[in-house]
Amino acid sequence: MSTAPGDAAGGPSGGAAAAAAPAAVVASVASEASFRYPPQNHILRHLRLSHWMSGDGSLAATMPVLDDLADRPLSDGGWLRLGAVATLVDSVAGHHAVLQVSPDWTATLHLSTVLAARAEGSAVTARCVPLRVGRNQVVTETSVVDEAGTEIARSVCTYARLPRRDDTPVVDSTARDNTVDYREDDELDPRPPLDEYLRITPVPGEPRIELPMHNRIRNSFGSLQGGASIVVAEVMANHLAGLASERERRSRCVFADMHYLAPGRGGPFRVGGEMLARTDHLVTSRTRIFETAGGADRLLQTATATAAYLD
Repeated sequence: MSTAPGDAAGGPSGGAAAAAAPAAVVASVASEASFRYPPQNHILRHLRLSHWMSGDGSLAATMPVLDDLADRPLSDGGWLRLGAVATLVDSVAGHHAVLQVSPDWTATLHLSTVLAARAEGSAVTARCVPLRVGRNQVVTETSVVDEAGTEIARSVCTYARLPRRDDTPVVDSTARDNTVDYREDDELDPRPPLDEYLRITPVPGEPRIELPMHNRIRNSFGSLQGGASIVVAEVMANHLAGLASERERRSRCVFADMHYLAPGRGGPFRVGGEMLARTDHLVTSRTRIFETAGGADRLLQTATATAAYLD
């Protein structure tokens, strides 16, 4: 089970997921918590995300279109990577879900993203709407569009509603015209590719990824961040597509469906992949993320993803 706006995974004792707040929420309790989230050199800041709430109460977020967030150079027809887009969605949809249930909180259960088109222009915008706000769950849909108005991705997220507790953060659901800018104060130069930045390392010739726990992929309660998990599934989908090909072929992950089952705190993580289906053009695979602390594997997340060959 993943928790909180923009962060997936985390949980206190008793099996309930912990709340990991977006910057706007954390700022309201920073004096009590004595920390700043997200910290410098973190995935949310590296993606230069920015949230804002309009006067009508709608919530949106933007992310720039950069070469290091694309699957190949933009000048060569590169697309924004599904993992980067899904992290944008995870951030804004989680924030939106909390606003729907305030003063309660939410935990992310499921996030599904389809990548549909190449982004034109310098930035993309994600807008989230509720599909259902129920007693136990919130379901949202997020559309991501480029500067030309073309929809480049669509995502559906499901959240469990968590009854308010004494330690639940407080979010001001009446705030308007509020902008939260996650951009790094002093980011890396040059900017590394997203895989390298997150230290996601596929094992050559094997359906396996090595991933240590580190601050770039932690949420505000020290657990594995949900968007980073989807980047892992994207990397595995492309890695398995490469293993399945008889010759070197480039691929693009165009769909990922992630289920969050348990928080992952200490790491390291063992990531295993399995090819489920293959055609001449597509490879569909399963990714499972395990935490290996204490000598025992604990399943945290499972995803189904599809990669399309580019040639």
